[in-house]
Amino acid sequence: MDFKENIDKKRFACIIIDISSEKVDRTFQYRIPEDLRGSLSVGMRVNVPFGNGKRTGYIVRLSDTPEIEESRIRELYGVVKGSVPVEERMISLAAWMKDRFGGTMNHALKTVLLVPAEKKRRKKKQTDDPGEQTRPVPVSLVELNESQKRAAERILTDWKKGIRGTYLLHGVTGSGKTEVYIEVMKAVVRKGKQVVFLIPEIALTFQTVRRLRAHFGERVAILNSRMSAGERYEQYRKAKDGEIDVMVGPRSALFTPFAEPAFFILDEEHETSYKSESLPRYHARETAIRLAEICGASVILGSATPSVDSFYKARNGEYTYLELPERAADRSMAETEIVDMRNELREGNRSILSRRLREEMERTLAAGEQSMLFLNRRGVSGFVSCRSCGEVMKCPHCDVSLSLHRNQTLVCHYCGYRTPMIKTCPKCGSRYIGTFRAGTEKAEDMVREAFPGARILRMDTDTTRGKEGHERILGAFSRHEADILIGTQMIVKGHDFPTVTLVGILAADMSLYAPDFHAGERTFQLLTQAAGRAGRGEAPGRVLIQTYQPEHYSIRCAAAQDYQSFYEEEIAFRRLMRYPPVWHFLQILSACTKEEEAERGAGIVASLVREAVGEEAFVTGPVDAVPVKRMDLFRKVVFIKSPSYDMLVKAKDHTESCFSSREELSHILIRFDFDPMNGF
Repeated sequence: MDFKENIDKKRFACIIIDISSEKVDRTFQYRIPEDLRGSLSVGMRVNVPFGNGKRTGYIVRLSDTPEIEESRIRELYGVVKGSVPVEERMISLAAWMKDRFGGTMNHALKTVLLVPAEKKRRKKKQTDDPGEQTRPVPVSLVELNESQKRAAERILTDWKKGIRGTYLLHGVTGSGKTEVYIEVMKAVVRKGKQVVFLIPEIALTFQTVRRLRAHFGERVAILNSRMSAGERYEQYRKAKDGEIDVMVGPRSALFTPFAEPAFFILDEEHETSYKSESLPRYHARETAIRLAEICGASVILGSATPSVDSFYKARNGEYTYLELPERAADRSMAETEIVDMRNELREGNRSILSRRLREEMERTLAAGEQSMLFLNRRGVSGFVSCRSCGEVMKCPHCDVSLSLHRNQTLVCHYCGYRTPMIKTCPKCGSRYIGTFRAGTEKAEDMVREAFPGARILRMDTDTTRGKEGHERILGAFSRHEADILIGTQMIVKGHDFPTVTLVGILAADMSLYAPDFHAGERTFQLLTQAAGRAGRGEAPGRVLIQTYQPEHYSIRCAAAQDYQSFYEEEIAFRRLMRYPPVWHFLQILSACTKEEEAERGAGIVASLVREAVGEEAFVTGPVDAVPVKRMDLFRKVVFIKSPSYDMLVKAKDHTESCFSSREELSHILIRFDFDPMNGF
């Protein structure tokens, strides 16, 4: 018997049972029936006897050696109909994700594995294009500038030498990062390799796919959250069968089963949507880097506003830093002006539109150009601030904003600090204390009233429902069927409209009020990205930033498009407060239908963590999660900070093990989130 036959005819399969419970989060060994030996492979989904019934599971290993007494090993039934095997690299990735981010092996496997297609029903028209507007634009020969050439040449020279690494491509808005991506992609596709191109959200699909299809035609496929399971499966099948070279999509596209991926590209790498909100709570950036190591590929992280985490690693030499310091085609950056809304209030203007913004909008309309109004609504829930001086009520211990609860108490959700709601500003004595309540619909009404002849589009979660909601609005605006586009953060990310010459940022400082240590970073990123939408065509751009805190470093640096100055201030704050990326951070959630049990579980978590890490980490809590009750579960959180990520993994493993072994705690749900980007 030769070696191949010996491998193919293994007698036993080690299987993870398809139950997302810590109690069965291990492999179970089954005997392979004679007629199936040689036809099974790692990753297949099989039916097996389990307990007194039948369950499905995933093969993670084939073996000839029994792990228990052979007479006790039961025989598996067969392969699940429609099952598709996954490469062993995905099994390896799943194991890494379980260890690094928590959850069960089954959670991780379900994240990385192909989902079998449902029974197909032919529709009137079936397409993977993001709307009829998909279609590729004509290829225009773009001459790369010196900065773009240097970046592309460095990446490709390394790749040809067999050097695999992670590159941080830091380019100002409009610097032509996409052209660098395309130059790299064309070179490796010609060599028969493939590329996964990640974008943070569906709103960016419209323009990204048009540009990529101009170069790669129908060899580009798309994934998005609005596709059915069958449609998504079909895209994965095309990749596995070698019918495409490029997959474009959100973080789930990372697990595309390409045979020989050369690059994983994360555009707008700073975006929080790259972090999963469900188990395992993985980050696409870290997971892409690990998958690239397994596959022998490289990673490109691109952004005009890199995450502090990525820039920190580039500074420390973990990533290769590449810079595009000027806009492409010799275009200048937009002129930016900060408007102090405290003065507007003092002079009797209580509108969300400052007088300067009205003037500029009138000028833009008269010139036949387009305007974008960005309403910064991020992080506004429950914050309290002074409208006279801009002072925000913050925790004295954590330097994050306090949240207003219904009992008129201000609470810190990191350490539990509480204080009664204020009636006057502690800084200036003003009685103008309140929260921000304006939304995009109200903003649209006010703009229509101010400019009755203008054609206006609104883009938010309400107007983009439906499979092609984003493309319909963006397509209409790109064809100049509207003069003004009003929207939330989805309108400021990566869009390129040459006739937009004015961007107005309403309530620029709202994201500073989030009870989150990322607040300054998110504000800088949002404002810089928003400002970058103006002046991308022939006409120069203008940006007006309306704020109650014009002196804040995030706002000052965004107005100046000065990332370096922002980073120096932000990293000093992170060092002082021992926040990521200088230290690492772990949130552990305890949830139960009874609040006192959720509190008890969190108390046990805190004790177990202290038992595991001793004096080598800081442990705070339990405190209320935000919100404290969700889907009938009361939720409490414990926070752990340590300079060592491995120390946090140790805390997670110890807590997870103890909870799963104690039957009296089985009704309490616990969840882990490493270096969180949002709350539970």
